[in-house]
Amino acid sequence: MVYGLSILPNLNMGQNSPPLDGVILKVLRSKWDRNSLTPKVWAHGHRQRKILHSAGASFNPVETARLIPLTAEVMQRHYAQSSLHDICRLTGENIAESASFLQTGSTWIRELAINNLSNWSRISLLTTELILNTMAHRQDDPITFGNCIHTLCLLSSTEETSGRIRDLGGADQIMKLLPRQFPEKRGEAILLYTRTLHNNNLHFTLRTLRHLTEPDHDDPHDFRIDTGANLRRVFDTLQAWMGDETSKGLTLQVLYNLIRESDRTGDPAPQDTSSHPDAETNIDPNRNRVREDLERDRTIARAQDLLYRLEIESHRIEQVTRNLQNQSSQHHITQGLGIRILQALTPRGFILDERTPETRDLKWSHSISGTYFVTLPDPVEVIINHTSTVSRLHGTHMKGPSRYHHLEISLS
Repeated sequence: MVYGLSILPNLNMGQNSPPLDGVILKVLRSKWDRNSLTPKVWAHGHRQRKILHSAGASFNPVETARLIPLTAEVMQRHYAQSSLHDICRLTGENIAESASFLQTGSTWIRELAINNLSNWSRISLLTTELILNTMAHRQDDPITFGNCIHTLCLLSSTEETSGRIRDLGGADQIMKLLPRQFPEKRGEAILLYTRTLHNNNLHFTLRTLRHLTEPDHDDPHDFRIDTGANLRRVFDTLQAWMGDETSKGLTLQVLYNLIRESDRTGDPAPQDTSSHPDAETNIDPNRNRVREDLERDRTIARAQDLLYRLEIESHRIEQVTRNLQNQSSQHHITQGLGIRILQALTPRGFILDERTPETRDLKWSHSISGTYFVTLPDPVEVIINHTSTVSRLHGTHMKGPSRYHHLEISLS
């Protein structure tokens, strides 16, 4: 069977001959229906179809409409088997076979999604939940994980297909995988191929989260993301071992989405819900909107507070922004995002000074005293002692003497 599939691309058939891509699909479907499809035939069928595609035999709509359901069926069975291997008592060989089926199947889905935008609706309907489950189950396999997150990245870029990912809690699931998918690799020699693979997966992961966390006031799910629990996981990717400047920029975009409010232009004016005539029935849409707005505001406030504490402890966003300020202009968007986040985190009473060509470094000032800080200030650690003629304002106490400032300001 494998040999038969191998010779298909080498056949010289006339224009009126049946398409060879249809032959491959029929073989795979027949083997699957007779419960005789092996990982080797499944993978070889994909490989030969890819060769035909490279030679000009594009996927036709009928073939795609049949191939997506077949792939979903194959993946669903082997995901179920491998995820319950303790109950099913699978052997090591059975587990390896299921892993191979999932890897090839996820590759099919990714390539079909890349091939044609018109496939996205069917892929979304039949495989979104399966892809999320497979990604979590095969998180230690960077190839399968990469196929899944690449597909989710594409689906998350449109309103129609991203809605299903949101409905299934996809953003939370992806964020929860971050520390396990990208653990620290200290003292280990890492192959260039492995680093590149993980780096690409990190990019697609963050791009997917950027799409899914984009604030949308009309979407009831945007404020239900478990922001407090997951924001730290996103924040930690700033120091991921396979990260680069692109991944840092994407991380800042996700963080910015999580702490900013959606555009409320055209929203109805808030109402006093305590005296609302429908307070008991709870059917008035404006009252429900006010309640959702309040919940969203509380979520955003908690996110800002948590991110502020994380930044005070590590100053990672400051470091990223400073490291990029002397590099090429392609990073100016990342710098701008870092500055916007730092502005949002700046405590009341302090100002993040605007940078000028002469003064490009980050600097905060206290508007009343005129004291300046070279790191994000922590008001809790700012102690003001008044004397008769002199007020001393101590800067934020951080690790390292270069982050501590003590200025005397005369009040006379």
